[in-house]
Amino acid sequence: MDTEPLVSVVLPVYNAEDYLKESIDSILNQSYTNFELIILNDGSTDRSEEICFTYHDSRIKYHFHKNIGLAGTLNKGLDLCTGKYIARQDQDDIAHTERFKKQVEYLEKNLSINLLGTRAKVFSDSSAHIKIHDHATHPAILKFDLMFDNPFVHSTVMFRKKDIQKIGYYNVDRSFFEDYELWSRFSQYGDIANLPNVLLDYRHHDKGLSKSTSYFKEDAVYSQSIHNIELLMGQKKEVYYELSALYHWKTDKCKGLSKKELFLGLREIAIKIAQLYPNDKVLIFNRLKQYEKIILYRLNINQRRKYPDDALKLFFLKVDNKLRGLHPNVINE
Repeated sequence: MDTEPLVSVVLPVYNAEDYLKESIDSILNQSYTNFELIILNDGSTDRSEEICFTYHDSRIKYHFHKNIGLAGTLNKGLDLCTGKYIARQDQDDIAHTERFKKQVEYLEKNLSINLLGTRAKVFSDSSAHIKIHDHATHPAILKFDLMFDNPFVHSTVMFRKKDIQKIGYYNVDRSFFEDYELWSRFSQYGDIANLPNVLLDYRHHDKGLSKSTSYFKEDAVYSQSIHNIELLMGQKKEVYYELSALYHWKTDKCKGLSKKELFLGLREIAIKIAQLYPNDKVLIFNRLKQYEKIILYRLNINQRRKYPDDALKLFFLKVDNKLRGLHPNVINE
């Protein structure tokens, strides 16, 4: 077994008895074996601890503490990591056997990348396949996507210990999603990427802290989106608020800016990103077209809601959507 690079896996646990064994097994069965698995029990009251104690693998480091929440638990785990690389794993997800091997190989060859995720298959107990989280892979496009949403599956990421020590740990303020906020900070200090491979099965269900929106304040994603745009652009403008509000269906925050104003705002963002990635202008402006479609779709839906009894206006809005091929789905690469 190689001695370097060592991977530290951070696995927070809270009342996970239904799925925990599958998650731990998927880590222990990795083809890349030089890792430590740090399991942090955040005050579980079910059989989670009993399940952890059934394992007798020297790579497992088990810790229990009183309940402090996900971000605080993750930060405790980061303090315990000894590896060059840190990988995240959730208590209910299943890592594919080649995940660590592929991620370590990529990070060893691409020193400019300081955050690396992968694509993931979404499944549930009632359905073996729901969809694929096929987020973008290219750093320039991910920079663009971070202006509006979180283009990473938390349970797939890997990063260097030295980088997160420089950037800072998870934010415990529930005004922001702890992962989206951290990835945004990673992008300020270097490039970020996703592997194009599906290397995780992401379990969709209503349980689990990391999947609970009630744990965070209502506008957590919207607030992060606005923060990211303002930080990129170096200024506050009404159009940035309007773009983010439309993207996140925050109609109460919309001021009624025109399509022209909105598209000019989007173009400003694209130009700024193209200045950071001058060799990727074609990719960036192709992404711009996709965001224009999304914003126009949401703008038209808002107008349809505003004029529900105007049959002629509704007809022309519907035709406009059809001609432009607009669809409400999240864009992919």
